[in-house]
Amino acid sequence: MPSSKMSSPKIVAASLVLAASLTGGSKVMAQSEPMTAYAGSVGGLYMEVMSVWISQWENAIDDLDISAVSGGGTTNPFHISRADPNQAIGITDTLTTADAMDGTGDIGTRAPDGLRNLRALVRLNALSHSAFMIRGSQLPEGVTTVGELLEQKPALRWAFFQRGNPGELTGRRFLEAYGVSFDDLSAWGGRVSFNPQAEHSSLMIDGHADVSMVMTRAPAAFMLDMDASVRDLVWLKIEEEVVEHLIENYGGYIKEEHPAEFYDSLKEPFVTASVDHVLFVHEEMDEELAYQLTRTVLENAEALRNSLQSMSEFYPDVVCHNTGRFELHTGAERACTELGYL
Repeated sequence: MPSSKMSSPKIVAASLVLAASLTGGSKVMAQSEPMTAYAGSVGGLYMEVMSVWISQWENAIDDLDISAVSGGGTTNPFHISRADPNQAIGITDTLTTADAMDGTGDIGTRAPDGLRNLRALVRLNALSHSAFMIRGSQLPEGVTTVGELLEQKPALRWAFFQRGNPGELTGRRFLEAYGVSFDDLSAWGGRVSFNPQAEHSSLMIDGHADVSMVMTRAPAAFMLDMDASVRDLVWLKIEEEVVEHLIENYGGYIKEEHPAEFYDSLKEPFVTASVDHVLFVHEEMDEELAYQLTRTVLENAEALRNSLQSMSEFYPDVVCHNTGRFELHTGAERACTELGYL
């Protein structure tokens, strides 16, 4: 999720010096190498998290020279795959890890053989959850699940995320698991639109959409607006076997319960397919460097949680697991194991 240098604040240390002990107490100094951290847009999750981590790495690893640049979930894997292994680190989402390994999706159009030389350090545990919501006035009697609604072949106005967004892709995959397509929704007399997430609340509030399918973190500002303003909002449960179908047939999904504590209209959690984000590097990054980067992140997890509300669930015993289709780098695996999280 352009690639210009982050202008303010600019986080730069000095140069990379690693201490590795293979047999005893002696230190082996690696060649000094600057690093580029591929994040996301300024003010977004990726840049916020990367800025905190760069500060932590700067304090923990002697003379580390690292600077953050704008990037994106789809472009970052290309940067890391083609960079010097010790000179790049990035963040992407777990769905993109599957596209990178399989040569599918947006990555597959540019790299049909995939980008298979990428490995994970940790998962962010900043989950985005899938959900279908309907206006109660449009809900057929007795219907409580997405599958039951689709069996009715209703003529409804459906809102999905914009084309190419992971949420739109997930919505399409859910429909396919039920044997339904976007064209079917229109053929039944309904209408399908593809909208940025902020427009979903206005569409539902103003009565221009009947069903909203989203994939977003909880709580989300636009969802809080929808929850407060659409008085008859109903959350449809997703059949558990359909959630499991997505997880088994597509990489990058995690089976989770959608939290219920943030929205008045959601009375209890429900099982859904969620997506997360992964900090990753080239598979040939020096093991000691990957180890130091990972260990620093894990040992400073509480500071990250306290710094960013979006990372309030960053717990080491969770983030060493379920890193999408990217396996842990050997250095990351060593750090997670030594600290007792694997």
